[in-house]
Amino acid sequence: MEYELCMAEADFYDEMESRLMQMTLWAHKAVLFEKIKQKIEQQEGGKLDTIAELLVEASRNRLESERALEKSRDTFKEKLKETFEE
Repeated sequence: MEYELCMAEADFYDEMESRLMQMTLWAHKAVLFEKIKQKIEQQEGGKLDTIAELLVEASRNRLESERALEKSRDTFKEKLKETFEE
């Protein structure tokens, strides 16, 4: 019985050690990721800002075009409905 308790306790601490080591590796990766982001920002920040602006503008234009197309379709449907009701 005492042997079983010791083994259970040993398993608990083995598992705890394993989880703590995994957490440490995740933290290390997170810090490294932040460092990489900082370096990219330093070296490519201006270019990335320009790319981001282009993407936002393209996205805005696409949404405006889709809204205009939707409005055009709604107008067409309404006129078609009016024509059939005459």
